[in-house]
Amino acid sequence: MDVARPTPAARSRRPAVVPAWLRGYRRQWLTRDLVAGLTLWALVVPEAMAYASIAGVPAQFGLYSVPLAVLAYSWLGSSQRLFVGPSSTVAALTATVVAPLAAAATDQYVALTAVLSLLVGAVFVGLAALRLGFISRLFAEPVLDGFIIGLGVYVVVGQLPKLVGTEKPEGSTVQQLWGVATSWGSWNTATVTMGVGSLAALLLLHRYAPKLPAALLVVVLSLLLVPALALEDKGVEIVGSIPAGFAFVPWSGVSFRDVLDLLPGAFGIVVVGFAEGLAVAKAYAAKDRTTVDANRELLAYGAASVGAGVLQGFPPAGSLSKSAAAEESGARTPLAFVTTAGLVTLTVLFLTGLFTNLPEPVLGAIVISAVIGMITPRRIWHLHQVRVPDFWLALSAFLGVVLIEVMAGVLIGIVLSLLLLLQRMSTPHVAVLGRHPDRGFVEIEANPGTTPVPGTVILRTDGPLVFASVDPVVERLTSLTLDADPRPDRVVLDFDSTSEIDVTAAGALATAVDDLRAAGIDVRFAAAHDQVRQYAARLGHEQLTGLADPYPTVAAAVADTPDLDPPHPSGTAP
Repeated sequence: MDVARPTPAARSRRPAVVPAWLRGYRRQWLTRDLVAGLTLWALVVPEAMAYASIAGVPAQFGLYSVPLAVLAYSWLGSSQRLFVGPSSTVAALTATVVAPLAAAATDQYVALTAVLSLLVGAVFVGLAALRLGFISRLFAEPVLDGFIIGLGVYVVVGQLPKLVGTEKPEGSTVQQLWGVATSWGSWNTATVTMGVGSLAALLLLHRYAPKLPAALLVVVLSLLLVPALALEDKGVEIVGSIPAGFAFVPWSGVSFRDVLDLLPGAFGIVVVGFAEGLAVAKAYAAKDRTTVDANRELLAYGAASVGAGVLQGFPPAGSLSKSAAAEESGARTPLAFVTTAGLVTLTVLFLTGLFTNLPEPVLGAIVISAVIGMITPRRIWHLHQVRVPDFWLALSAFLGVVLIEVMAGVLIGIVLSLLLLLQRMSTPHVAVLGRHPDRGFVEIEANPGTTPVPGTVILRTDGPLVFASVDPVVERLTSLTLDADPRPDRVVLDFDSTSEIDVTAAGALATAVDDLRAAGIDVRFAAAHDQVRQYAARLGHEQLTGLADPYPTVAAAVADTPDLDPPHPSGTAP
């Protein structure tokens, strides 16, 4: 869709009382937004009820998760494209957090789920207040890929018992799959027919008629078939009576101990849900050439989660499929999402009775069709062809989900991402530069035709020079100078690709420079950024005077010879 360009106020980090998209709204957009909102409603209602089964709450609480969450994000979010509402990913995470504390579908379980939504919202708002939008990067992309694929498998396997009419086995995802497969003798024929047939219809409609509301069409057809064929008498489970209006459960069953038990899971949901939703928002922003403010997104997600919790729903998240559906339906602004929220509210108030005969295998089929696109093993295999360490990271996150549990996969994902960060920071690329006839001073190994400068070693560190990365840099410097035979006369340290230096790295570098000069080797600094120069000046290391006042370029540092020019003002030239 053609998104209205944000005004300067819209790009502000602090959301206005009236969102910019509404202040600049044009009447000619109204019809398209209303039609898109109606189309999205047809997708959201059956999926929200289906996702409620993943979260372990009655179907109506999936609908309760929609109105205030959608309104909150539409008001506060920095993306005009992103739909924030019920998500299969977060629904699955919710179940793994709440299930150990209460039996599914009970009043206590529903209340704990609502409290979890409120906790998730509080964590989001707290992170927004501290401007910690970088938390979305706690999952490295390969790890997130592996986790999401594993979560897709987890959700699909969890819905298989509904599709065949058996009890859900205990254990890990692999154990559940084995349990369903080995219980084939107890599968209900009518349930299998309804479930598999619904799944096939959904997949075919998605493929050959993507603009039709496939989920709603399958739901309507199944509602007609249940009484016509007496499917309930043949063992097909149905949703049953759904209360009209907002039928809340008591909050009194939640203790302070329960809140503490939910808190670690709330942090896991924040990390995963935010990383996934922000990735969608950024993808649309790149397409529209707009920007997404991560800290403002934290606030919007927090408000959306609180809104879902107030209505006793489960935590929401950004949805790629629903955002894409709105785009395909012609939506111009978030008014399409607001329309959907209003229609869902009307559904809760007046239309829930229509879904009494909705078969459980149809809900399972809707869930599977919605998440099957998450299961893309080729993404992991592609990493094996591109970078083997990233492949193992993705595979480890995937196996953590399917062999242990979802929250174990979250923990594995965060730990592996941090280890990956530390590993890459601690092994920086140190380039040896030479002179190229056409391109100036470039890396010798990567550029054929580049030759070393006689008697001179030119080194460039690609990345920040900090406590985790300085030792390999100093070791490389020493091996090319003090350990070399013959030793060079001069060393030029190119800081053009070094954006930061800390106290530990500065101390180690000062010691190395002292050793080099004691051995009669001239040390020069070139192309340091202002931030590095100012920090080096404040540190006061005599050996790093040249870093505080460097040569402007490598070429200038190499050309400044004692035979031709006076010493450089920094005093680094002999």
